[in-house]
Amino acid sequence: MSEEKRTEKVYSRREVLKTAGKAAVGVAAVTVLPSFLTSCGEKTPEIPSKEVLSYEYLSASEDAPKYPYPYQKLDVGTTMERAYASFFNKGGCCRAVIDGIIGQLGDQAGYPWNQIPVDAFANGAGGYGAASLCGSLAGAATCIGLAVPPEDASKMTAELFSWYTSTELPTYQPEVKNKTVSSASVNCKDSVGEFMEVSGYAMADPERKARCAGVAADCAGKTVELINKYYNL
Repeated sequence: MSEEKRTEKVYSRREVLKTAGKAAVGVAAVTVLPSFLTSCGEKTPEIPSKEVLSYEYLSASEDAPKYPYPYQKLDVGTTMERAYASFFNKGGCCRAVIDGIIGQLGDQAGYPWNQIPVDAFANGAGGYGAASLCGSLAGAATCIGLAVPPEDASKMTAELFSWYTSTELPTYQPEVKNKTVSSASVNCKDSVGEFMEVSGYAMADPERKARCAGVAADCAGKTVELINKYYNL
């Protein structure tokens, strides 16, 4: 920025302070500036320092993993068992599926799968807190998107969603034997709501939690089944 433009900014600011009717600029700054800083959420224009004006960004790192991420065959049963346990150990259906697949790949295959933090998907629980898309499906779709090229990932995700709404779940029930239901949609509200209506259990009941843990396991297992098949593994 030129010296001329800098001078204009300083002058403009002082003029505003003068028109505020204050005897001294120092007094005006104390009483007028807060309104500028908060008005409509805008910040008072400041003169950039020489350091800012001369700042140059470093070159962006090109050390990025090849996409799609290199996938290796996972055992369906092991994946389901891990996802089920992760529902309770990690918390929530979305993290359960992510840990069952991505967490397992991180442990077995390493980079780049081990660079994805499982806890970043905590917000997927309960249909993202709004009873919208089932967190298990959201986690599964994320795994598919990372392991499969875009065009085929879309088809695979559609197949997974179709399976979800046409299959009575959960099939994986290692502890509590719950009634199974097929959901009218891919939304948490319908999936969990229909189960609670049929079973009579409430949201906080351990049986409901075991049910959603089982659904997470089913979704993780189905996803691995589809990806394994895609890569002929």
